[in-house]
Amino acid sequence: METNVWEYEFVGFCRDMTNKNTAIGMDVERLFKNSIRRQRDVLNTLRAYFAIEGEFGTSFSTGTDAGKSDVILRFSDGRSLSVNIKAFKAGFNQVTRSRIETFCRELGLDELVITFQEAAVRVAGKAGRFILSEDESRVLSVLGPLARKILQFSLVRQEGSELLVLYDRSTNTMLLYDMKQLLDNLDCKVSFSNRGIIRIGEYFTIQRKGGNGVHSQNIPKTSLDHPGNNLQVKMNIRKFVRYVAPIITYTP
Repeated sequence: METNVWEYEFVGFCRDMTNKNTAIGMDVERLFKNSIRRQRDVLNTLRAYFAIEGEFGTSFSTGTDAGKSDVILRFSDGRSLSVNIKAFKAGFNQVTRSRIETFCRELGLDELVITFQEAAVRVAGKAGRFILSEDESRVLSVLGPLARKILQFSLVRQEGSELLVLYDRSTNTMLLYDMKQLLDNLDCKVSFSNRGIIRIGEYFTIQRKGGNGVHSQNIPKTSLDHPGNNLQVKMNIRKFVRYVAPIITYTP
């Protein structure tokens, strides 16, 4: 059977990126898991905020499964807090990405698969906007009602997580947010930038991932197999933390 070079290149790229992102994620999870144990004031604040009567018992990582919380905090009365952690340094940061068909299948956006594929290829070939002006109303009608679900999927991928921790790598600061309150109060109005990038509220965008990729040089940039043509949800975390107050912060 003839070897598919594109396939090898794509798999290699994904493996390298997954390893890099997983390593960063696991480092931050480990930092939070270990440092929170020493933060008596932070733990007492969380106990009061979530009406937990028991004393803090332990913290542990759940593994790298994207469908699970990253860390669990367990208390002596049997209560626990599920924690999802995102590290950031610059303004906009990727919070999730996947192939277009996977993204649409997970979120009930199947009728937009072709629209997104054409958009990614168009931008890759420098042939125009991501979402064309004439497609905006249709994209809005399909995606608008699901905007909050998209944000939940991007941040946590499951219901029930109590805490979102944003780790500022530039200042070495953990910022702890009430996940439910955050999702309930986020602005989910959908709009479009001048370049056709989809905006959700003030802090999130959906767009082509982009990038050339040193491990995908043999894959045409306009091929849907090129990782640059994945869909990416980005969050302006720097802006978010400027305007949205956390429950509490600490330096690990």
